[in-house]
Amino acid sequence: MIEKFSAGATAVAKLYGHGNVGDFIVSHIATLQGADNAQVSRCGEVLAAVREGFGVGGEHSLMVIAVGQTLLSGGVVSVGGVVSLSNPITMTCAAIGAIHYGWNALSEQEKAAILSSVATMFATGIESVRSVANFVLNTIKILLSKENLAALKKFASDGAAYFDRCIGDISRTITDRSRDLYNATGERLSHVVSSLPIRLPFWRAADEVTSGFETEPARLPPQ
Repeated sequence: MIEKFSAGATAVAKLYGHGNVGDFIVSHIATLQGADNAQVSRCGEVLAAVREGFGVGGEHSLMVIAVGQTLLSGGVVSVGGVVSLSNPITMTCAAIGAIHYGWNALSEQEKAAILSSVATMFATGIESVRSVANFVLNTIKILLSKENLAALKKFASDGAAYFDRCIGDISRTITDRSRDLYNATGERLSHVVSSLPIRLPFWRAADEVTSGFETEPARLPPQ
């Protein structure tokens, strides 16, 4: 029996360089779960839990990636677009991190827009996508430790940077936005300093004497 997958599932698989959706779902989750990195393995367990919890060919686990990448990029993943990912595993972990740190930061209107777009991509109902997002949030709370969550946030930050965004754009917390501003200011200052010449043209050492002239101490006029 040949499984039929939605345009959204096909697009996500192609995004990762796979033409067979079913094989991609199985192999990608297995790769994540078998990773030496504990955080990557936990993300694999999250996707596996989604696949087992919702069944139906495993498309719901790809909805997780679609929702997460929408949060990371600030826009909807294109159904027809194929993007080359330099590190697919990192991007999947970043997508899961984006849901954890960004989903509840959205307004109800913003959530509705993402739910509608992803539901259309995957040819399913809005409530189905909402259930997946909420399931991921609850599963993360169960499976991930405090240390895991810190690593997950780093993944989300790196994923946001892939789209020229910052973690503060995802979480929208004052702390993260302040840290983003601090880091950006530091990088700009470092760039300015590194671009300066080693010796400025108007600078002269204190003991340097101009050729042909001798300096004398200043003489005060007689009182």
